[in-house]
Amino acid sequence: MTLIKYLEFLKKECLRYYYDNKVNENELQLFNLEIKRFKKLLENSNLDKSTKEIVNKLNFEFSPLIKNKEQNIIISILGNIWSNQKQKEENLSNRLKNISDQIEHTIIELKMHT
Repeated sequence: MTLIKYLEFLKKECLRYYYDNKVNENELQLFNLEIKRFKKLLENSNLDKSTKEIVNKLNFEFSPLIKNKEQNIIISILGNIWSNQKQKEENLSNRLKNISDQIEHTIIELKMHT
């Protein structure tokens, strides 16, 4: 099934970023573009509604990891930019690992569904 192969690809990408333990802005933007493309293809596909619902449960959001402006200003003033960046990279890496786990569970659910 093409959907499962594609989900496997996304899972591997997440794990690759996770094991690198470094996610730069370009990689994150490319990943987000890939997810948007995937969601659009899924929406326009001929897959049955229940399959789409299973896949749409995946949460690819990174926004909770983005710190608010006030906190970033305070951290910058205190001169703690390096640890802030390191924490952001670690959070993104962990988030990608969580997404990979979600994808794995979705694949299992899809296989049981078909």
